[in-house]
Amino acid sequence: MEQPTKTKNTMSKRIIAIIITAIAVIAIAAGVALAVHRHHATSQLTEAKTACAQAADRLRVAQNNYNALINGDEYKSAVKITAKQVGDSKVVTALAKDSEDEAPKMVACNVDDKTALERNTGLIDKNTTWYETHTKTIDTDVKNVVKARDAKTLKDTQAALAKKIADAKKLYDSSNGKVKDNKTRDALKKQMDAAGKLKDGKDVKKIKDAQTALDKAMKTVNNSVKAKQDADKKAAEEKARQEAEAQAAAAQAQAQQQYVAPQETYTAPQQTYTAPQQSYTPTYTAPAAPQYTAPQQTTPAAPAAPAAPSTGGGSGSGPVSGGHGMPGHGEIVDSYDR
Repeated sequence: MEQPTKTKNTMSKRIIAIIITAIAVIAIAAGVALAVHRHHATSQLTEAKTACAQAADRLRVAQNNYNALINGDEYKSAVKITAKQVGDSKVVTALAKDSEDEAPKMVACNVDDKTALERNTGLIDKNTTWYETHTKTIDTDVKNVVKARDAKTLKDTQAALAKKIADAKKLYDSSNGKVKDNKTRDALKKQMDAAGKLKDGKDVKKIKDAQTALDKAMKTVNNSVKAKQDADKKAAEEKARQEAEAQAAAAQAQAQQQYVAPQETYTAPQQTYTAPQQSYTPTYTAPAAPQYTAPQQTTPAAPAAPAAPSTGGGSGSGPVSGGHGMPGHGEIVDSYDR
């Protein structure tokens, strides 16, 4: 009876061993499955991060191209061009409108969730498309504006040169015989011929240089015209001065020939002489020598021409005049009885 009991025990041990083995196998399988799942998840996350990083690199390239464009000299020059500087203002409007669009917000790859990474990668790709599209659009706008500006500049420059040539032609014709140095007109003609070959050209700089050369040649001719006018004016003034001096000299000579000395008339002044009245009373005392007292006389200023003398009478006085003439100036007339 002991044999069956031994057999049961053996079977129980086997069953337990099988169960343990099965559990171990299940555990191992679960561990393997979990390991595989974790590996797969890690791999997917890594792939998502890689994809996001690659998208970010593409975005960075697109951003750099865009920034290089809007920070470049061509763009900065184009946005300053006004509607008056182009033939068609629509190109200026288009550039201004496209330049106003705002750039998208930045999206990062610094997340550890596969789903978030995939979402961010999609946004980054969208942003990249925006930068690439706007770079092309604005580059086209810039080229259109610059092209329109250059076309109008060329047209205006050609028109300006044509007008300058016409003005130079008028000056050349009108200055004939009116310049001090005719070489200035020859130089102007030479510049006119050279400018005529460039007025329909496409090189704006050469056209402007030709216009500048014409301006300089025209100024030289105008200066020569003025120099001749000044010289002619000075010569005319000198001639007029000489003629005036000659006329004045002739007039003076004629006046001297026609001069008549004035007649002079002299009338001697009428003078009247009146002999002074004299009184003489002699005094005699004998036997002494007779005493004589000279009469008191008044002597007038001597006349220039004598007049008839007056005969004065007085006690004991004789005639004033006899056959001896008039007394001289300053002389005292003695009249007494001898």
